[in-house]
Amino acid sequence: MPGIDERARWRDPGTARRIHDALLADRDEAYVSLMVNPAAGGGKVHRLYETWGYADIGESRPSAASPVLTVMIRAVR
Repeated sequence: MPGIDERARWRDPGTARRIHDALLADRDEAYVSLMVNPAAGGGKVHRLYETWGYADIGESRPSAASPVLTVMIRAVR
């Protein structure tokens, strides 16, 4: 089990952005989309994606058991 110091390293606010950027680095597509629960983190997750350049384009409810999700898109580069 990771120690407290090791877990704290993953809580660095830049870690999520670095992982995100690494996943998109070698993609050929012009755009990327994602779905986010607008209530996640009290709206913080949605606002974070907005700071990364994502914009809302609609809503989706993948199943009757899921919440309504906000669909977001941005240019890859």
